[in-house]
Amino acid sequence: MSGKYEMFNPGEYKEWEKDEVELRLRIFRGEEKAAPPPGFDAGEGDDFSWFMKPHAYTEEEILAYNKLWNPRDPLYTDIEYARAHGHPSVPAYPGFDAMAPIMAVPPFPKNIASWFYYTNDGTDIRYTRNVYAGDFLTDANETTMFEDRTKPGSEVRTFAMGGEKDRVDQGGAPVYHVAGNVRECWRKYTDDTPPPTFSENMAYWTTYFPEGHVTTDEDYERMARIWAQEKINGDEVPYWDDIPVGFELPQTCTDGPITYMHMMYYHNIGNMSIPKREYLADPETRKLTFRDRFGSFLDETALHYGGRNIVGSRAVWYNDTGARLIARTLTNFVGTKGRVSRFSWRFFPFFEELRQGPLCADMFDKVPGMEGRDCDRHGSDGDTCIGRAVVTGKYVNEAGEGCLEVMLWGEDLEGNIVQGCPSEIVLPKRS
Repeated sequence: MSGKYEMFNPGEYKEWEKDEVELRLRIFRGEEKAAPPPGFDAGEGDDFSWFMKPHAYTEEEILAYNKLWNPRDPLYTDIEYARAHGHPSVPAYPGFDAMAPIMAVPPFPKNIASWFYYTNDGTDIRYTRNVYAGDFLTDANETTMFEDRTKPGSEVRTFAMGGEKDRVDQGGAPVYHVAGNVRECWRKYTDDTPPPTFSENMAYWTTYFPEGHVTTDEDYERMARIWAQEKINGDEVPYWDDIPVGFELPQTCTDGPITYMHMMYYHNIGNMSIPKREYLADPETRKLTFRDRFGSFLDETALHYGGRNIVGSRAVWYNDTGARLIARTLTNFVGTKGRVSRFSWRFFPFFEELRQGPLCADMFDKVPGMEGRDCDRHGSDGDTCIGRAVVTGKYVNEAGEGCLEVMLWGEDLEGNIVQGCPSEIVLPKRS
């Protein structure tokens, strides 16, 4: 990455980027309508919220999600058990079908400059109640953001786009609130340094990605000790009154290291986007499609599935892979009588240019022994995820519920923080 770069200031745009920025500003202000993605055939009543159509959730889809991420807790996998313990059906495990309005504006073209970087800054979900089959949720009170976050005199142009919204039930009552954003950044050479190809750009992070962990017999013995102390509380739920600030919930641990095969299983690779002939026949489209070392064009999610296509890479986790696996640290503890009232996730970007500030350091500062820590490794093939959670605060909400603020995080076997998940839970009160 040698060469001289343009220098950027917020709100001041170069001629070569100005049109793209101003287009998105008009869309953000509602002065122009965004086009749907290539290949999307908008039907009557469709708009740019093409990726998330409301419908009444079924028990089948909630069970499928629950069994994928939390297969051992009968509250989430056994309808009759859930009904016998005071629930209308199995509640949806945290994170189910919760997408923030991150598409406030269309993504910038990835060939806008010499180098392009992008990441998701995480999602924050605050639940008023559990989600169940039969819920038909729609959006309400949506607000969006589109911000130039370029630092003055920086060689990296940075935009953030996203928003927040309520998801309400058929009666208009809020069920949860979800917020999140993505960031897109670029650099541009000012000298005669040749720019990378699109595929070189997408894969260059592999040149500084850390070595994978080799899981030893001692590691598996450690995992076995964590598995042995895991407990699904069921009806034996502690009272809110009895849990002090500083209490650590029982740890959880993934079923061994996460491999590229786990990634395909968890994230349903069978439904991955595969480039169609209409894409492959167009030379301009091919320029913006990831191409592996064998000449095959692939969806960019190939970056998450291993080293065959990208020399030096390993399968890397999605934004919330670790978070979904360790959320059971919370659900195990709240059992049948409590609930998760906040679930969020942050992660360490694998592009160095996107590591521009703290992720959840303020929450780690509330955890004894974790002061000054933050997410410091992007989870990848061979990493095991240990779920840890410490109570950092407690209060009674407006509904009179006993709430515990919890810092949940995922550690690998070397102690690196691979996922940060500021969360909250509700437990029954004695009075």
